[in-house]
Amino acid sequence: MKNNLLTLLLLFVFGTTFAQQAEWGSKFDFDAKNELAPKFVLVDNYNYYLLSVLDRIGMMAKSEIILRKFDQKNNLVETTKHALPVLDSGTLHNILGSFAIGNEKAVVFTQSYSNKAKKNDLYKHVLEKSTGKFTSTLIASYPILSAMKSGSVTVKQSDNKMYFVLNYQVHSSKKEPDVNHVKVINGSSLEVEWEKEVTYTDEYYTRDVVATNSGNVVYVRPAYSYKLDNYISLVTKDDQKAMQVGEKIDIHQPKAISIGTQDYLLAFNYPSKGVRRGDYGYLMLYDLSSGSILQNNEIEGFNSVIKIKEVAFRDVIAQNNMLYIFAEAKVDATPKPTPGSTGFPESIFTNGPSFLIMMGNDGKVSKMNPIIASTNNVADLFHAFGVINVKGEYFINTGMYSGLYSWNDIINNKKTVDKVAFGQQKPLGVEGKKIDFINQLMHYYVDRNQFLFALVIDGTQMTIGTFPGLN
Repeated sequence: MKNNLLTLLLLFVFGTTFAQQAEWGSKFDFDAKNELAPKFVLVDNYNYYLLSVLDRIGMMAKSEIILRKFDQKNNLVETTKHALPVLDSGTLHNILGSFAIGNEKAVVFTQSYSNKAKKNDLYKHVLEKSTGKFTSTLIASYPILSAMKSGSVTVKQSDNKMYFVLNYQVHSSKKEPDVNHVKVINGSSLEVEWEKEVTYTDEYYTRDVVATNSGNVVYVRPAYSYKLDNYISLVTKDDQKAMQVGEKIDIHQPKAISIGTQDYLLAFNYPSKGVRRGDYGYLMLYDLSSGSILQNNEIEGFNSVIKIKEVAFRDVIAQNNMLYIFAEAKVDATPKPTPGSTGFPESIFTNGPSFLIMMGNDGKVSKMNPIIASTNNVADLFHAFGVINVKGEYFINTGMYSGLYSWNDIINNKKTVDKVAFGQQKPLGVEGKKIDFINQLMHYYVDRNQFLFALVIDGTQMTIGTFPGLN
């Protein structure tokens, strides 16, 4: 009798979604340690692809793009591997980023450089839906002093996905000019819209590069000397100007957003002088048009955990004169060296505290809502949560820990009846194995009212499931 009552209670809590089981495809090999940023691309009602990039270092070093094609039943039907360009036998590679371009194509940006050739080549590899194949195109080539002095390359996508910024920072010493070669690339055609060389001769260096929704570039410029504060440099096609952030403030990896037609920066920050409570104790909204801080809010939550490596903005949604900011911490969980051991332990990073932060258009934070999610998964492959738009309402995916639920659950304490309970949706044959949902890897079929989710098994296999949608 007790078991029957429990079953009825669970059915009431989880609604009709609980009763409808997921349809899992066959398992396939997946290297959870070395395959980066998997994403669904070229999705339609007949097929879809899983795009990832293998970046393995060490004696078994290998870098390549991996494209897997699936049928309607989530079974793997084809795997394509695209080799990265090689300059010579000593060529090294960096993966700069992979991005879906609507439902028709995708792009991967990479860097190939060589100590022998003394050259640094930047490529775009474009996947077309019509062919299911990649085309590699050289978009820039720069001379370098050596592999160790090859400079740094960054690719950023604007929040509205209309632009990419590709920035090559030339290697320099403290007393040499800081030279950046920047290209702003159209987010649809992938053609260069404008490019220029940006040079600084002050006592600052370039740390972060940001792409705005207007197709402009923002550089964060910290000082070499601890006595000086950082500033930002706004670079457009025709102009370059320095903008003060504020006295005694050091900002972290800002994110450019828009409110209406105006560009703003969101940035966690801390006082750069005196005693501070932690590196992530403040959140500001900065107006790029006026060059001023609208509001710098003292916040609680992220500094509750020590050894935070960074706090990432996962999603920012502008709606009803509010900004809904989804943010997640990354924590250094590297163990201490054991007595008598040689060398240092391998670096390990896990997910930290996560929050949905509600901010008005005036920059004032009104509420910080904790997102209850697991912090055990290893970053960067496994995010603590993912966010998906379902017909105008947003859902938060936290995988095994709390499942998939409406953001209203934590904004308005509105408990949804329908909820995907992942503990009851595991595929067969995984008993006794470690399973992890890649929370940010999902897709919603609007016309079929179904979700795609991906599950990693023991870090060596993956399976993809189709879940009934929420009512």
